[in-house]
Amino acid sequence: MRTTTQHRSSSFRLFSSLAAAIVFSGCAQTDAPVAPPAAQPATLAVKLCDSSSPGCSGSGSFSIGTMRDLSLDVEWQNVPAGTHTQQITLVQPNGVVYQTVSHGFSVPDGTLGSPAVNDLIPVAGTFITQRSLTGQWSVEISLDGKTIGVQSFQFAP
Repeated sequence: MRTTTQHRSSSFRLFSSLAAAIVFSGCAQTDAPVAPPAAQPATLAVKLCDSSSPGCSGSGSFSIGTMRDLSLDVEWQNVPAGTHTQQITLVQPNGVVYQTVSHGFSVPDGTLGSPAVNDLIPVAGTFITQRSLTGQWSVEISLDGKTIGVQSFQFAP
């Protein structure tokens, strides 16, 4: 049978051990990896211009009678490090793909990139002007095979 002194001594040791465990539990070091914050998805901004218009801020309608080339500026945000492929698909008003243009680019390791890619789509002297392919067209922009954005515009006579 335990005496009161033994019981107090045992209780004190238990209390001291628990208190030490609580105090030092915040100081424990672990080798478990800490997950990085979730990356934001890649986004883009598209600017469509008549290539002959210096300082163009973007437009949604173009005259095929006066235009030489359609300039497509794509500005990316939050693109993860690595090698990527941008694909631009120009779609006619009837839904048929007119042209697809692809470009590769890379973003340095350890960063999120904000690359800008410019493409020129010829208009003058092409089927667009020869067949008067006017109406609402669209541009589909993909990154690494995944469609990220669609922009509509008009080709007028």
